[in-house]
Order: sequence, then C-alpha cells, then structure tokens
Amino acid sequence: MVNLTQSEFEQLKKFRLSCENTTAHLAMNCLDLLEPEKLRVLIHDKNIQRKLNTSKKQVIGSMFMKRYAFVAALILYSMSAYNKGLNCSMENVSLLHNENDPIWLPHVYLKDLTVTIPDGSNRDQWRQTLVETLFKGHISPIISAVAKETKMSKTILWENTAIYIFWMYETLLQQELNENERAIINSDFQYVVLDAPPELFGWKGTNPLSRFFVEKVENVRKRSTCCLFYFTSKNGDRCKTCPIECNKPNNN
Repeated sequence: MVNLTQSEFEQLKKFRLSCENTTAHLAMNCLDLLEPEKLRVLIHDKNIQRKLNTSKKQVIGSMFMKRYAFVAALILYSMSAYNKGLNCSMENVSLLHNENDPIWLPHVYLKDLTVTIPDGSNRDQWRQTLVETLFKGHISPIISAVAKETKMSKTILWENTAIYIFWMYETLLQQELNENERAIINSDFQYVVLDAPPELFGWKGTNPLSRFFVEKVENVRKRSTCCLFYFTSKNGDRCKTCPIECNKPNNN
C-alpha cells in the first residue's frame, strides 16, 4: 500500500486538502451533489449567499465551480509532482464548509488517501486512466449538475476549472526541478490541456480545456468568458483576466 508522505500532504494543503472533517460546519460527499435536491440546498444556503454577497443562482454556480476546480488541481499536482494517483472517485471526495470561514472556501477531504503509482514504462496508460477518472467520472458530471441547477453555461464552468489547472502547472514549473521532473510535468501539462482526447473528459468535439489556453499578454491570460465575479464584489471589482467584452453589472 502506497500513501502520500507527510511532506507531500503538507504541500497539497495549498489546494485545500484537509486531513479530517470533524470541525466542518457542513460536510457533503461529492456524489450527493449529483442529486438536484441536495445541490439545491447548497446553492440556496443563506450563509453561503451572505459570504458571496449574492443570491443569484448563476453567480453562485460559477463561484462554486471556481472553488471546486481545486479538486482537479490537487489530483493533477499529485500526479505530476509526486507520480502518485489519488483516489478521485466521487464517493471518496467530500467538501468541507466551515461556518467561521468569512469568504466560503470549502476544503477537500479524501476518505481514502492511498494512491496508485505507474508501473514501470506504463506511465502513459496510468495517466490516461487517472485523467479519465478525474474528468469524465467526476468533474464533468459536477459541471453538468451545476449548469442544470443554476442555468449557468457549461463553457464558463469549464473555463473556471481550466484557469486553476493552468495556474497550478505554470506555478509548479517555476519551482526548482531536475531535468526528469521538468520533463514529466511538461508532458503532463501538454497532455491534460491539449492532447488528451475529449472522450476522457466526457465531452464532445475537442478537449474542453484547450480552447482556453491562450498566450498571456503582459503576464495576463485573458478569459474567453466572464465568471460573474463582479456580482460578488460590493464595489463591482472585476478579475484582472476579465474579457474586454464583459458587460457592466447593473446590480448585485
């Protein structure tokens, strides 16, 4: 049986991985989010609405997905940085909502922390299986459920996911790495964002992340879609990556 080391676990805390779920105000297994009634309770939670400064379903759906993207980021980080595949089945993952958190940043709890590792020269197949489990088996169903419940565009929800994956890999590649580590991380980045077929994401057409991976201008990668963050800001502030064509808010 292979596990994360303590050092690896500590590193994954930056993606809001939590080791226990006893202090959370609300713990929700991610599989429950596929049930419309339970997802509806989350979207209409008055405490969450207060923290986000809005009761608009579309905005809450978008902000939820920006937070949920950290599930994908931590799974891919473990895959690329440690060569360890965390169990990302929906049954194994829960979101933890702490009542005292002023800005609603749920943490991620994994009931089973054992991992898989690639078998010698079979890393490509191991990676493909992990990517398919993560996206087709987990992220894509969540996006579909949130889109249906909140009437939010799936395209926006996919971009909300993509931006954190880009950020994770680009941050990781800025670290001090040996030649082999850098080669693996670059290969994984290329595969996940550009080369992995859409079928692994439960998506039709093209890889749903690739359309959002555009060149940065003055160190900023402009979004293709607006995430509606400005609705949560009392001053109507926008993300620095907000697309130019984004409409001005009318109210909060």
